[in-house]
Amino acid sequence: MLIVALIRSTGEGLSLSTFALLSALAWITSFTMLKQKANPAVPMIFGAGATATTIILLIKGRYGWSNFDTLIAALVVVCIVLWLTSGPKLALIMSIAASAIAFIPFIALTWKSPGTSPIIPNSCFLIANILAFSSAKTWTLEDRLYSSVNIILCTILVLPWLIG
Repeated sequence: MLIVALIRSTGEGLSLSTFALLSALAWITSFTMLKQKANPAVPMIFGAGATATTIILLIKGRYGWSNFDTLIAALVVVCIVLWLTSGPKLALIMSIAASAIAFIPFIALTWKSPGTSPIIPNSCFLIANILAFSSAKTWTLEDRLYSSVNIILCTILVLPWLIG
């Protein structure tokens, strides 16, 4: 739904670089979870959506790079280096932390102007993470960390709609 709305819009306020970096983090998280025998479905779906958004923003010419994007890019590099040097567990932790940091501008925009926030995708992602958390096979970092952090983030994104 976000993709359809984005295709129809000008993409104003959205950055190609931010979504490309979010996409990279989602795919790093997916593959680290897969490597550790955890269910990577939710981050893979998010990665696919972020990748599609990146492609649409590329087509719409919504280029841009901020200091914040530089920070996220550095965190992506750290995730890859951690994976190569320390294994997937540290890369998983770092990619989830980096994703949470990358969501800060979206949280700020949502609280500033809830009406422009995509409530349906945010709500669906919240529900998907609740289901992923509750259906995880074990109480391990690999099975629960991604969904638990995203339950918190998505709740923060949905809350302005509920209280406003």
